[in-house]
Amino acid sequence: MSKMNKVQCSRRDFLAGSATLAGAAALSCMAGCSPQNDTAEETKEDSTASVQQSSYKDKPAEITDSEIVETLEADVVVCGAGNAGAAAVATAVEEGMSVILLQKVECVFTHGSGFAAVGSSLQKEQSIDVNGWEIVGDIQRNGGNNLGSWEVLGNWVNYSGEMADWIINKYKDTELGPFMVESPVEPDNEWHRTYPVAHLPRGERGIGGSRMAAIATALVEDAAAEGQVEVRYNTPAKQLRQDETGRVTGVVAQNENGEYILCNATKGVILATGGYEGNEEMRHDLMPQTIGLGIGYSRPDVTTGDGILMGLWAGGQIQRAPHCSNIHYDPGVAVPTLKGTPVPWLRVNKNGERFSNEDVNYDEVWAQDVRQPGCMHYQIFDDNYLNDMPDMGTTGMTQNSDWSELIPKALEEGNILKADTLEELAQLIEVPADTFKATVERYNQLAEGGYDYEPDFGKLGSKVKKIAKAPFYAIARQATCLTTLSGLEVNADMQVLDDSFQPIEGLWAAGNCSGNFYGGLVQRMVTPCMSVSRALLTGRIAAWRIAGKME
Repeated sequence: MSKMNKVQCSRRDFLAGSATLAGAAALSCMAGCSPQNDTAEETKEDSTASVQQSSYKDKPAEITDSEIVETLEADVVVCGAGNAGAAAVATAVEEGMSVILLQKVECVFTHGSGFAAVGSSLQKEQSIDVNGWEIVGDIQRNGGNNLGSWEVLGNWVNYSGEMADWIINKYKDTELGPFMVESPVEPDNEWHRTYPVAHLPRGERGIGGSRMAAIATALVEDAAAEGQVEVRYNTPAKQLRQDETGRVTGVVAQNENGEYILCNATKGVILATGGYEGNEEMRHDLMPQTIGLGIGYSRPDVTTGDGILMGLWAGGQIQRAPHCSNIHYDPGVAVPTLKGTPVPWLRVNKNGERFSNEDVNYDEVWAQDVRQPGCMHYQIFDDNYLNDMPDMGTTGMTQNSDWSELIPKALEEGNILKADTLEELAQLIEVPADTFKATVERYNQLAEGGYDYEPDFGKLGSKVKKIAKAPFYAIARQATCLTTLSGLEVNADMQVLDDSFQPIEGLWAAGNCSGNFYGGLVQRMVTPCMSVSRALLTGRIAAWRIAGKME
């Protein structure tokens, strides 16, 4: 195959366009996920009905040779150009392989602020010494329900440091660097702890507000400049081709004109098209805990489960449900983004009622919200917040927050509602005033009670603060399903497994197309940037294994 650099969206030229596209898609998502939407329960019923008629698992008719207008060939075909696909392409070129990269949309597209690693040179320079096995053990035990594959998790322990050094050494002296390791503040308890594993790019270059999108774009561009890489944008993969033994031999994709092309892979195919957060049927079937939540991914049309479904139709096995998600309040979609979701101020629903113990981890706040009207809540506090804050605890999602600056700035930006009376605040947040006032009065009684644990919901008494000093404040909070984190069953080499847990020859999966890393219902934030790290690492490992590199 001739060397061909068809990267149509450079990290510099695409900057403005990506921001516009991401922003427009986010706005369209906002319209469907508004906390003022009173039809949440109707939506749930309608969605459940559609799931009962779901046909996403049905294998489509085979695209025949007579429908193919062009045939290409390379050692490796990579489906998807996000973090996982970009790392796979760059690694494959380093290993001397030719690559065809198929991307559904017009550019490399991904999100993220950094990547998690242990044992990197940057950590060693900062005398940061953390045990990777302790971290993955924490992931498995605390929320993971021991559902992750230890051998897949072991890849992160064994190779994430090398992966971090690989990226940092490539780009530390460019517009994408320098890099830093985030060292979280000491939490107030074991539940809220985080590890110093997040490696954050601090360069000037970002795409659509994401520095990791810029790094993924750079990986693809640089690989195209260095090796035999053919990049086809606006060309989604549609079907896998298999020979009579079941080995995957290539991919049928659809070009910009709606015509089919065949991309033969002499060594292997890597599925790296992301998750399925944009596929409502799959989400409701495999991730029912997210029913009623909006989608936080800025372009849900990109991630509709394409790679997972192609793997399924080729005989692969999807990880058993329920699947894991990284459910987030920050960044917000339906409501403005503002730090402080886990601060245990009083929370009320759209009926003006308190409904839970507010002192829970950031990762679990959503679990009570989905039982409330509109799947949302309001945080309520008074003008004594600076005096109250030292007793409210510290978490990884609120570290380094200067509340004396954050709250006034949020007021200027319209991200907090303020009123001189509780009646006026109730009117602003559109809840019944009588119910809301009764809720606050009861909460104030509990604050005066001197309880170790207050009797209504069992919150630590020191974190129950009176709401009595005007003005009074409210922050709207609504969670979104940022991405889906479970996919096809894979082994440690990232080979896709069939129903008998045997590898399908010629087929690998990476990033959110792959499973077996996360368990439980939601990703815990003990390891910030782990989702991006897993994508980069699994893409790199898949390319290594196709090249025959085993260590």
